[in-house]
Amino acid sequence: MTARAQRLFVAIWIALAVLLVLRTGPRERGVIVDHLEFGRRLVTGAELYAPYLDDKPLHPVYPPSFGLLTAPYAACGETAARWLWGITQVIALAVILRAFAKALAAHRPELVRHSHLLLLLTVLLLSRYLLRDTHGGGGNLINLAFAVGALTAAERGRTALGAVLLGFSLATKPTMALLVPCFLLLGHARVALGSIVAFAGFVAIALWIHGRGMAPFTDWLAGSLAYGAQVDLFATPERGFPPFTWMNQSLRCAVVRFFGEVPADFARQVPGFMPGFGLAHATTAWLARGCAALVAAVTLLAAMRAKHDAARRSIAFASALAAGVLISPIAWKAHHVALLPACFLLTIAAWSGTRGARAAWFVFFVTCTAGGGDLVGDAIKEWQQSLYVAAFAALAAWAWTARVASRARIGS
Repeated sequence: MTARAQRLFVAIWIALAVLLVLRTGPRERGVIVDHLEFGRRLVTGAELYAPYLDDKPLHPVYPPSFGLLTAPYAACGETAARWLWGITQVIALAVILRAFAKALAAHRPELVRHSHLLLLLTVLLLSRYLLRDTHGGGGNLINLAFAVGALTAAERGRTALGAVLLGFSLATKPTMALLVPCFLLLGHARVALGSIVAFAGFVAIALWIHGRGMAPFTDWLAGSLAYGAQVDLFATPERGFPPFTWMNQSLRCAVVRFFGEVPADFARQVPGFMPGFGLAHATTAWLARGCAALVAAVTLLAAMRAKHDAARRSIAFASALAAGVLISPIAWKAHHVALLPACFLLTIAAWSGTRGARAAWFVFFVTCTAGGGDLVGDAIKEWQQSLYVAAFAALAAWAWTARVASRARIGS
């Protein structure tokens, strides 16, 4: 790479970093406000899940240990916390992209000279979800950085560091719980088992800081189990968990939408709504659970087959992240930043592979990124959500990475 090209890429990365920070720092609202309140309540001993703005419970889907991540920012005051959180988001993205670049150098050295461009194309491919997560100060990118860091540490034999990073990721957002058996089958048993110990330790620390015993944790656990087991997806959930909305792009919602019967109130929200097969709630609930079990089983089988090859382990890791988005009961569009490793693999395949890979890259970009609500309008955005475009994109990313995990080269 020439010196001129190097300077150009540095300028682009700096501009991107500034943009991401500016999307969080000056805002008057955003989920960062809720994060700060959660951290403040943890430290002050206030009831974590008590009603908050609009009389809704505060973050009932997060365990008490989520406050360990946000409490330090809450101590800074809201204005400083916004800017610091924005900087943390940029650091998280840098950590992830650096790990990608090192994996590229290790497994596809002939492409290293194109690394900056491949990384930029990856960011572009998933830009809609990256911007969505960083806009209001989401924590999904930060959570992904901990998971990527855990794999990097595990691959280098730094067991304790990998266990702590993965454990903290799970303690703040357990949506990536599938990574624990995945690490185990990838040959990182000590990291997997250590992450469970670390998870328990972080939960214990949070409960000790909060000073209200086990009640916050058991309340969160009971609510989570009830939410996951809910038969009628459209009924009001227990304990203030989020009710059904078309924004939830989980596999469960997609299955129920296409195979079940959508109530008229929700159908009227979508222009030109096309009804599903109208199966009973109990039937669609079991169908959704079966689909989730199949995704988990195939993911873990791919991890087991990839155990003895470093390149394939990284692909299996990307597949597990995509699977986590699919089988989670809640998958907002911001959660889809977990597809970043899969998108990097797709970008490599499109750059050096077949026309099919290039076509897949283009279709993903057009359907998931270029068709955002700001460009097509709210009515079409609602229609897109009702078709579960993001869910099918995650499903395609998962299926592809699970399949190619049996191959020896990244992106081949």
